[in-house]
Amino acid sequence: MISGGTIFAQMLSMLLSPIITRLYTPEEFGTLSLYVSILTIIIFSTTFSYDVAIPVADDEKKAVNILSLCTIILFLSTIILTIILFFFGESLLNYFNANSLVKYKYLMPLGFFTTGFYTSLSQWTIRKKDFKSISITKYSQSITGNITKIILGYLSLGTVGLLAGQILKSGAGISTLLKPVLINDRNLIKNVSVKNIKNAAKRYMRFPLYTAPTKLLLSLSTHLPFIFISGLYSTSIVGLYSLANIITFLPTTLVSQSVGDVFLGEAASIGKNNAKRIKELYNKLLKKLILIVSVPMIILIIFGPILFAFVFGQNWYEAGVYSRILTIYMFSYFIFHPSSGVFYIFEKQNLSLFLNIINISVVLITFGAAKIFSLSSYTTVLFFSVGKSFVEIIRYFLIQKILNDSIKMEN
Repeated sequence: MISGGTIFAQMLSMLLSPIITRLYTPEEFGTLSLYVSILTIIIFSTTFSYDVAIPVADDEKKAVNILSLCTIILFLSTIILTIILFFFGESLLNYFNANSLVKYKYLMPLGFFTTGFYTSLSQWTIRKKDFKSISITKYSQSITGNITKIILGYLSLGTVGLLAGQILKSGAGISTLLKPVLINDRNLIKNVSVKNIKNAAKRYMRFPLYTAPTKLLLSLSTHLPFIFISGLYSTSIVGLYSLANIITFLPTTLVSQSVGDVFLGEAASIGKNNAKRIKELYNKLLKKLILIVSVPMIILIIFGPILFAFVFGQNWYEAGVYSRILTIYMFSYFIFHPSSGVFYIFEKQNLSLFLNIINISVVLITFGAAKIFSLSSYTTVLFFSVGKSFVEIIRYFLIQKILNDSIKMEN
């Protein structure tokens, strides 16, 4: 069900992207990418990753108190972010090579809040296995975001159009997920209290201790490249790389991400006391993912630059070159990343943290070498793609080890 909504959302974005790329320049896309990157890096502080505990909480009482805790943290962190941007926004954005965002800095708290609230509510919905509601939000997010970008693009609003579309997209669907909580689960809300919130926070302390740093490192490894590319090359290159990244990882956003959510829901229901069944579920899934991703990967490798120029306009030919390079990383991410929920189910967040330390190391080494040796943007992206693939392979072996060790304990 989630996959259906995600597929529609991404296909709509894909169908409308040739219009959007002709309304905005690579440089404007680069500014949007910097906005998304910085926001995603700091988004971990919306809930300190307590939201990840919602689907796997021991019972409904603990789960609803964790949801309440996430909401409280979100409000406080949004206020703090607003204050920081008011006093130090310009200097901080310039430090991160995002000076083009300075005049749009007050849009960041809004995007921060809507993204954080949607994420917490979606985790509750996953717990309830209400995949239909999540699917509906995917529809509304895609339609709202893309139509806004097109309308404001025709009005020649430039970067404002892209940022407004992104913010409205992140907030669309919140009401759909919130309504069942307030109506169907109102009896559970009666269990919310300061004492219960404290107890739940203590019970799932491993999530802020291990999952939050892990998610931060993952965000850094994913989005720092956009910031580094801006500093090493230009905002236009960021825009080209961004489009390449979006299209290359389209199979991931179409299928792999939703499959990962469903896998987490199903595996959590099975429980960590039945590791053998979870392993069978993932191994079966892995074979299907390899078959699904092979065709788009081959197409991008052979025809990438030509397809980008034809579909998105001649200004985007170079994005096709970056896309060709990124297929190395995309393939490994697509088939291995959906199993990441195993870290949470078996409460092995420390291994996930270790994995992401390697992840961020790959990024820092790659772009550090690019600066020292004055590497071209193509060479830098190639090293980055190969390094990130290596991390995904390590992910696979770590998860297999967790499952195998658990199976031995069961026997």
